[in-house]
Amino acid sequence: TNPMNPKKLICHTVIFLLASVLFFTGANAYVLHGSHLLELMTKEIGQADSVRVYQKLIVHESEPDGEAFELIETLMFVFPEAFRSEISSQNAERIHVVAGRSTVTIIDGKVVADYETEFDRYKDIFLYNTRPLLERRLPQLGVDPSISSVGRFQGRIGFILGAQYPDESVPQLWLDKDTFRPFRWILKPGSDDSLVGALEVRYYGWRKVGSIWYPVRIEFYQGDTVLRTIQVQKLQANPKLSGELFDIRRLKSKYPKGGPLLPRQPESEKQGEVQKTLERFHQIFE
Repeated sequence: TNPMNPKKLICHTVIFLLASVLFFTGANAYVLHGSHLLELMTKEIGQADSVRVYQKLIVHESEPDGEAFELIETLMFVFPEAFRSEISSQNAERIHVVAGRSTVTIIDGKVVADYETEFDRYKDIFLYNTRPLLERRLPQLGVDPSISSVGRFQGRIGFILGAQYPDESVPQLWLDKDTFRPFRWILKPGSDDSLVGALEVRYYGWRKVGSIWYPVRIEFYQGDTVLRTIQVQKLQANPKLSGELFDIRRLKSKYPKGGPLLPRQPESEKQGEVQKTLERFHQIFE
């Protein structure tokens, strides 16, 4: 065979070297666009009319020797824009409802807020279950879907929405490279390279119920510190849920707004325990 023309050989060598550089150091050139990633993500998670989730919420104490606070929680989704959370303990309960652009939080029979906390937002990637809805919702939470890259976290490779790897100074959503299911969401980065105010959500153990997938364990982190843990105990696909459960105008008319919960000086030991629980509820959920 005739040897390759030296000019052609040089040209092929240059092309090979450029391709190698792009492959090993510039993988972002091959990353799917954020809109495409969201489309793949929502298709992978699946569609349903409604879902009911029974779970345990564990609030970890900041002090090493503090006891965790365990609560029973029921979630109800009516896709794509209605959500209700009911949390109960021996002495108090919390109802949190999102319907369209309206929100209400009720603690021990009193309306205490018309907004969501940062800890409530982990469910948004399930609730807003189409690409157009997520493209509107994620920017409201600081995630820019027009930016995408590939990165590695704890040995796991994923697609990143909202940041160029390894930048973790901005909110970002990580998707598994094989399943496109979320496994990490930096809701709020630390300020000034510190962990103050940082909040990260990690999703584990996705399970299929009916036609959708849902994680059975969700953890909230500040750096390496676990703040809260959610353990799903039961999932129910397409339950019948009354529209009254999500009627915020009705809830606001039914429950009074704010006001003192109980006297600061309890008259009995039982009342003191109730007061302590209610104060804890306000610390956790407001």
